[in-house]
Amino acid sequence: MKRMLWMAAGLALLGGCAPEEAAPEETQAAPDPNVILTAAGAVRGETVAGVRTFRGIPYAAPPVGDLRWRVPQPAPAWEGTRDAVTFGTPCWQPIVEGFYSRGPIDRDEDCLYLNVWTRAIAGDDAPVMLWIHGGGLRIGHGHLPMYDGAALTERGVVLVSINYRLGELGFLAHPELSAESPDGVSGNYGILDQVAALAWVRDNITAFGGDPGNVTIFGESAGSWSVCYLYASPLATGLFHRAIGQSGGCFEPHARLAEDTAAGRSGHYVGAGMAEFVGAADLAALRAMPAGELYAKVAEQPPTGSPGVYVDGHLFPAQMADLVAAGRHNRVPVMLGSNADEWTTMALGQPEVDEETYRASQEAAWGDSAADILAAYAADAAQGPDRAAGEILSDRYFVRQMRAWGRAQVANGDPAWLYFFTHAPDVGGEYGTSKGAFHAAEIAYAFGNPHLGFHETASLEPRPRDVEVARLMSGYWTNFAKRGDPNGEGLPKWPAFGADAERVLDISATPQVVTGLRKEKLDAMDGYFASLGR
Repeated sequence: MKRMLWMAAGLALLGGCAPEEAAPEETQAAPDPNVILTAAGAVRGETVAGVRTFRGIPYAAPPVGDLRWRVPQPAPAWEGTRDAVTFGTPCWQPIVEGFYSRGPIDRDEDCLYLNVWTRAIAGDDAPVMLWIHGGGLRIGHGHLPMYDGAALTERGVVLVSINYRLGELGFLAHPELSAESPDGVSGNYGILDQVAALAWVRDNITAFGGDPGNVTIFGESAGSWSVCYLYASPLATGLFHRAIGQSGGCFEPHARLAEDTAAGRSGHYVGAGMAEFVGAADLAALRAMPAGELYAKVAEQPPTGSPGVYVDGHLFPAQMADLVAAGRHNRVPVMLGSNADEWTTMALGQPEVDEETYRASQEAAWGDSAADILAAYAADAAQGPDRAAGEILSDRYFVRQMRAWGRAQVANGDPAWLYFFTHAPDVGGEYGTSKGAFHAAEIAYAFGNPHLGFHETASLEPRPRDVEVARLMSGYWTNFAKRGDPNGEGLPKWPAFGADAERVLDISATPQVVTGLRKEKLDAMDGYFASLGR
């Protein structure tokens, strides 16, 4: 009955006649299933193999001109039906080379677009999954081939992916910007874009067959940082109901907007220094500078550093870790994890580390705790100092962060599931499987797209174990989106992470449960941070 009511409402919205005015049956046109009415106007997508896809839907006004470095504004309404068959242009960013390069891409300030994949219709109330891409908050976009949502929709969810402002246009803070803001703050625009995208989902996803009361956010690397930021921020309250973090947390101290701290120089200091570096006398000059020119200048590395996420007293009333410790975060189930070999691809092109350099760098990094760190990683160092250095960086920035997040979650009495991805994809070319379970290796499997990963050879066929890992991960991910628990029929049991037993699922073609993952190593790091009061 609910679906029938929604179909009737859809006919009315699309200009259907009332029953007493209906045209003869042989001439009455059926509504176009590829046309959806959003709050700003109608969009027309396309259907391929049973999946309706809507690309490049604006979820906010173009952040250009006077809207550069302002909070996202509502998308202006349009007349008629807008084509939604082409992805929106990625936000401004540098072009990167190397393993994670996706070649030259178009870039534009007018970039706040999202994409929807769905097999549902209005009234189905299917769970919604919103993907936030990674890239260090500096690069990336929401429509890499591996992010294609068709496979996940086969498991009964609606998939949304987004673009958000990056780098200097997404995170610049500046005293003049704070002065003109009604909230008295600046920066963090890229995260505010994500909040705006979630608000769009709340207001529009019902028409695509999704349930605005059952939204799961998930992301990898900086996308996982973003999930963590939204988890901590009061501005995202009620906009999502579950969270999946893949290789990235926000539990270390962040710099503040208006004051220098041990965590770094203030956002105002960094922003003012950047403006001076690029030769902008004031905010008007900064806003007038073409985006390409701005990014070309900041590529020369301004001496005050690059802007990042700041504790501003508004989006983040306090440090993220403190908000969670006090229970002032968004109390939702979480599913978290990292990969076994995060650093192998991130270190490509770097000189190999010898024994002397390895020990000196650890002593410089860990101070009085260096002996504990070196002892904890002695077995890795026996295989080579370069390996040990990579393992330390992997654990420092990824594995430890996810454990800290899981511990904070269960300390509040809320459910958490943790994973450790150990499957080694075959990327072909010169690397094959030699980079192990590298940073971002799990993404294609979580999307159920093992054929769309980081292959150097486009025709490389997934192996049976790749297909099995994709089946497992996409099943766990969509089960979690549906019920807040990854377990389900046909999947090995995944026990919850708990304060009494820190159980983690080792994800490969043959999953197994591990208790106390890398405990000695992570405990040594915790000892160091505890000495700093973190």
